[in-house]
Amino acid sequence: MSNIRALSFDTCFHCFSFEGFPIHLKEYSRGKTDIPLVFIGGAFQNINQVEKLSTALAKESWVITIDTPGNGDTGVLPHTYSFEFICKAIHHGLKQLGIDVINLLGCSYGSIIAMRYAQTYLGVENLILASAMEKLPDALVYEFNLLLFLLEWNRMEEFAEGFTNLMTNPDLRESNKLCRITADKLKNALLHSSTGIKEQFKHNTLRILRDGKTDLSLMPDVKATVFTGEHDNFVPVEANQRIADSFKNGRFIAVPDADHMIHVEKFRTMIDIVLGAIGIGAGVDGQEKDIKTAA
Repeated sequence: MSNIRALSFDTCFHCFSFEGFPIHLKEYSRGKTDIPLVFIGGAFQNINQVEKLSTALAKESWVITIDTPGNGDTGVLPHTYSFEFICKAIHHGLKQLGIDVINLLGCSYGSIIAMRYAQTYLGVENLILASAMEKLPDALVYEFNLLLFLLEWNRMEEFAEGFTNLMTNPDLRESNKLCRITADKLKNALLHSSTGIKEQFKHNTLRILRDGKTDLSLMPDVKATVFTGEHDNFVPVEANQRIADSFKNGRFIAVPDADHMIHVEKFRTMIDIVLGAIGIGAGVDGQEKDIKTAA
């Protein structure tokens, strides 16, 4: 089952069904490059919310942004469905479009999906991971379970405050106005979340708790770029560095004056990093550390 809708000369929206669950894909600038950049956002980064990122990347590359089952307007995917199931849905959608080779960008929650996809399927030319998640440390397991409790008991002020403090660095907010504004907007959005968004958060969080650990010893031999803000206290520099180290041809970039919300706080830098990782533009110099590990 599929639904294709041309939105403009440069964009096209696709809705496919995989084993009873919808998956949405939005194409930008098809054919601008030989290989599309497939973009999987974070848990709250649906197609509409990353439109600015997608259109900026699409000025230079063919882009396909995905709302996986359980994200955006696709509804809720019960947490008993694994990340591998989500990867199968993505693969199904790309096959429906006749696509075999991709560059793959995954951010935060989407980085788990992107890593699992690259481990499972051939055809990933370049892998780009923003604020990458290998596993949840014990402290975050506690925080996530606390957030689920607060959500269950409708203690939305505490929920919004707690999640905002994970996504944005309270210390950085003191000195960085943009970070402070970003935190205020995020908290306000969380306070006014719909029932559907709350259910998605619940099941996507339970999925991370149940199935969120990725075996880094199984990373494929692909070119990988991993980056995050140097003040990211959700998945910090050391965790991202470890993921970069797991690739034979990997590099890590720490972005100054940014935290987990790098896509807002350092928008242009993120665009440059992503395009540079797929061989378009000069990339980011002076802030990256190349990682070379033994074969």
